[in-house]
Amino acid sequence: MSYNHGLEEKKFKEQWQKTAEEYRKAGMTEKQIAEIYEFDREVFNSNRRYREKTVGLFDNSNSRTLTVYDDYSTNNRYGWIDEIEDMEVYSQIMSLPEIWREAFTMYIFDGYTQNEISSILLRNQSNISRVIDKIAEILRSQFSNA
Repeated sequence: MSYNHGLEEKKFKEQWQKTAEEYRKAGMTEKQIAEIYEFDREVFNSNRRYREKTVGLFDNSNSRTLTVYDDYSTNNRYGWIDEIEDMEVYSQIMSLPEIWREAFTMYIFDGYTQNEISSILLRNQSNISRVIDKIAEILRSQFSNA
């Protein structure tokens, strides 16, 4: 449900009229009441900004994109390899060291930069670059043969 500023403002003012009367009956001065009002108003405005600017999460469980991504991210880290139809290319990829497949997966699917991957996997950035290029070359051969 969206935030209705007019309605919330009305509720705030009505509640504050009641609260101010209670403060007067308790013997507070108008200056003290005004200071408390200013504080409460700042809190109200802060909450209003939060409600107006915050975007709620939505249920995207039926989204095709998220479903495909979930398959790759939770069921099998290297699910993209299972999608390779050319058995020769599949065999070439599977024969590579796991750390190479991990580097490529991190780069393509996880969005890491080559520098970040080299830091995580404790390898030189130039080595990571060669690994990514090598796997990309193998995969390109699948599409050039198709």
